[in-house]
Amino acid sequence: MGADFNPAHIVSVIDCSAETLAGILAQMERSTTFEHFVYREAELDAVWSITDFLLRSEKDAASRAAIADLHRVVHRAHDLLGERRIAEAIESLRPFAAH
Repeated sequence: MGADFNPAHIVSVIDCSAETLAGILAQMERSTTFEHFVYREAELDAVWSITDFLLRSEKDAASRAAIADLHRVVHRAHDLLGERRIAEAIESLRPFAAH
């Protein structure tokens, strides 16, 4: 991991895959400053926007339910970060980042 995970760098969020979420979690675990957490919130905002778009277009009920779960958890994790409840935010996202 090392140099790839610098909390001053923003994770490129192009999807809401487990890999993307794992990258955000790795950054959260290393973040220490207000600026770092602003970046993490922006990353979660991007995931939330992607899941919002997917919810509008997904026809399969099971897929919609899984996307809705992630959408809700990402919103909650964002709020937890804002409340400086970092460990709770990380734990809420961890099941979605599992491989």
